[in-house]
Amino acid sequence: MHPAARDPQLGPSAAIPARRRPWMRRLYLTLRTEHTTPIKVALAVGLGVFVGVSPVWGLHLALCMLLATAFRLNRVLVYASANFGNPLTAAPILFAELQIGHRLLHESWLPIALRDIRAVGFQGLVASLAVGSVAVGLVLGATMGAAAWLVTRWGNRHRDDYRDIADAIVLRYVDVSIRDAEAARAVLLRDPLYPFLLEEGFHLDGRRVLDLGCGRALAGALIGLYGDPPAARSYLGVDASERYVRTARQVLEEFPGCGVVASDLRDFDPPAADIVIVNDVLRYLPFTAQDALLRRIARVAPPGARVFVREKNSGAGWRFRLAALRDAHGHHYRRAEDLKNALIAAGFSVSDRALARSASSVWLLFEAIRRPAAARG
Repeated sequence: MHPAARDPQLGPSAAIPARRRPWMRRLYLTLRTEHTTPIKVALAVGLGVFVGVSPVWGLHLALCMLLATAFRLNRVLVYASANFGNPLTAAPILFAELQIGHRLLHESWLPIALRDIRAVGFQGLVASLAVGSVAVGLVLGATMGAAAWLVTRWGNRHRDDYRDIADAIVLRYVDVSIRDAEAARAVLLRDPLYPFLLEEGFHLDGRRVLDLGCGRALAGALIGLYGDPPAARSYLGVDASERYVRTARQVLEEFPGCGVVASDLRDFDPPAADIVIVNDVLRYLPFTAQDALLRRIARVAPPGARVFVREKNSGAGWRFRLAALRDAHGHHYRRAEDLKNALIAAGFSVSDRALARSASSVWLLFEAIRRPAAARG
């Protein structure tokens, strides 16, 4: 269990008073995050599909909200799953429901000739449709629910205590915009570096943290919400994006000791720090600028300072090439051994802290510890 989750005195309620958020954003957050355990997700998807294939058009939304509330399921997910029944799938679903219902009631398939359908009569068609919709809904709902459980179970790499911490951080970004809240949530749940740093206890010991290429400053929000008392906090985020910096400043404005500056890392002179985070940012800099930045960090870092460098490994073959296709900017990648040598040359001893939670061998994580006689220059 993470230290911040274990000790209630370290929780967000102890750090700052609760804000009064606009009701629309409160509603968004509730609908977005309620009941998202794997079993709850499976039940929500299964129930939504069951309602969606039922022939009670016009009542799907009301039924989804009523049943989701009654069974304490995620309402957005239930209604989204109900759209399994849509104009494109309605015809084959109805046909299957009529055929299966007739088969269950009369032990024969429903004839498709018009005179035979007239012989069955309106009440017979309704009965077949009712029975068939229940049968088809149960089968499809169970199948899709099981698939959702498997996907959620496989994708849920975090303990519940970390998810609670992530939700508390996302709360701060909801105050800025829903767009920023969604982006923060995606990064916190997909990037294994943040739970790794939390488990390392980097935010609880009062040391100085420097976050290069901080983006929306998620690490700063983590320190602000779950870190030491204000006098012991020290976090500085640096990013070249003015928009990210504005967002980060809004989030961190109530946290003493936490700040963000806008700067190009090629020109940035880092202050002394005990922990430096360099997460997926070196690739934006030419190789000579990467080396110069690492030397500047080593020059001001005290002996024993820890630098966490996470990047894509260009030596990972086709996996790297596939991952790099998604990167619109920044293509100065290095092989793992080249990056390790650059850190050693800058004055660090380096250990591989490869994350087991990483999706593939594409990502590497080095922990570089500043040696007593770090390189100068």
